[in-house]
Amino acid sequence: MRDWQPANDVEQAMLLAAGEDDRQAYFQLVAVADLFLPQIAGDDPAGQRFLTVHAFDEVFLPVFTSVPALAAQFGGAVNGYTVTNYAELRRKWPDPQWRLAVNPGTPVDAYLSIEAVEEAAVGDVTVPTLAELATAAEEDEQAEAELRAVQAAGNYPDDPAAALLAAARAGDAYGYLERLLDAVVLIPTTRPVEAEQILEPGFPWLPGPGQVIEVFTTAEALARSHPEPPPTVEVALPFALAVWPSGHGLSVNPGGADGIEVGADEVLFLLTLTPSASPPGSA
Repeated sequence: MRDWQPANDVEQAMLLAAGEDDRQAYFQLVAVADLFLPQIAGDDPAGQRFLTVHAFDEVFLPVFTSVPALAAQFGGAVNGYTVTNYAELRRKWPDPQWRLAVNPGTPVDAYLSIEAVEEAAVGDVTVPTLAELATAAEEDEQAEAELRAVQAAGNYPDDPAAALLAAARAGDAYGYLERLLDAVVLIPTTRPVEAEQILEPGFPWLPGPGQVIEVFTTAEALARSHPEPPPTVEVALPFALAVWPSGHGLSVNPGGADGIEVGADEVLFLLTLTPSASPPGSA
């Protein structure tokens, strides 16, 4: 926002905190300041509609620490405002998927979840600045492009196990996941069962160390970890992931050069991956 100047003591203190990169002090101000919530022009006085903005693939509810900042940003798009504060805003937060935009478009802006304001104010979290978010997005795009380039350059054996190992050694994350998600794996169990029983309650999963479920892409990998092999079922990995036991991570070929571990909160995310997608710029 051109020619922005602090309109009150709160914004002056915010500007000082931003200049000193004192993020905790900044959010302490947000936590206690009056916050001005825009009202959309033409609103029905009997109801309440929220003006939202979209950025970083998220929906944000904007609030401002002064009327001039609000007016400069939205101009004729609003015909008024509601004065609130952080405590009330958090108590009445309209949508858990929304995030908060504080003074968007000004030198003292911030973008975060509503809960993170309190956490940042007490110093439990450090909220990235807009510039840091932009830099991180650029770095993510660059890393993605590099991974796709490695995937496109991959030339692997036809044998699935050999191809998985080659992709792991080449650092080809997408090539590795593509082959892993196509794999039929051996899953240890506490007693002999048919593979179809994996769909039934009480399936006898055999957790490995660290609350993980081990899966093996070859009998040799199983024997390496279990010299006296336990009972196993043989199923397609995506099929197993769809019924994965809650709270358990995934360990593929533990101890092997082609092994990986996935945390319990990320296991189901594997089913959303599209590792075989064409790299950016490919035909």
